[in-house]
Amino acid sequence: MNKTHTTKKLIDAVTELQKKSVVDDDLAAALCQTIKESFTRSRELEAFMRGAKTVLEQKGFETAARAIFDHCTELIGATSGYVALLSDTGEENEVLFLEAGGLPCDVDPELPMPIRGLRAEAYHSNSAVYDNDFMNSEWIEFMPEGHVILKNVMFAPLVIDKKTVGIIGLANKPEDFTDEDARMAAGFGELAAISLQNNRYLDERNDADKQRESVIIDLQKALDQVKKLSGLLPICSSCKKIRDDEGYWSEIEDFIEGHSEAEFTHGICESCTKELYPDLDISKD
Repeated sequence: MNKTHTTKKLIDAVTELQKKSVVDDDLAAALCQTIKESFTRSRELEAFMRGAKTVLEQKGFETAARAIFDHCTELIGATSGYVALLSDTGEENEVLFLEAGGLPCDVDPELPMPIRGLRAEAYHSNSAVYDNDFMNSEWIEFMPEGHVILKNVMFAPLVIDKKTVGIIGLANKPEDFTDEDARMAAGFGELAAISLQNNRYLDERNDADKQRESVIIDLQKALDQVKKLSGLLPICSSCKKIRDDEGYWSEIEDFIEGHSEAEFTHGICESCTKELYPDLDISKD
């Protein structure tokens, strides 16, 4: 409000100077036009700064896209529109949200939105396009029955790696869309594309982090389950006990079972049978 008030005061002051013949008509007109353009650039810069802040906050693409859309419509003056992404098949738009601007719209939201008509022009050219007499244009035949009335329409692409991967649709500006509007809408499309790409990178990084954590957990489980013996083992040459790292002597069976996955089952060999039980006749199978 303060900026609008200041702009109006400046223009009124120039008009008063014109009435008093302090400045001629051409100079007055040029001054008024400069003041208006300066105010417009100020609003544009402010809107883009708010959009850039939304991207940096990384609150998720749908949230960022909605905020960017709102900044865009506020600056340009459109009252309805949507943001959509290209489907995996590359044949349809997948709408994130739709703003009807208070007008009735009876179209089933589940209906597919194929890439055709004026929308296709934006996809194929990677640039913003618009039509100020949409209801009487060649594109109207592609609109489903019950669609909201569209006085004028603009599409601004979301371009990543020279490919349009989504679109910002704008409609029903009280005045006609202009090339200047198209330039600004394209800028907001670039902001949305950056937000989308950042979120995709974050998703990929999060997926990679989860996979790495899963691998680490699996490896840790494997290490917990696998124990191995290595190095020099101090063993008594007489009783065959083994000394551990703390200096305690353990039966060889206990030591190996404690340091590996091996388990012992006991029997008696033929040599020991003959030595210990000479009267016992054990024949080979």
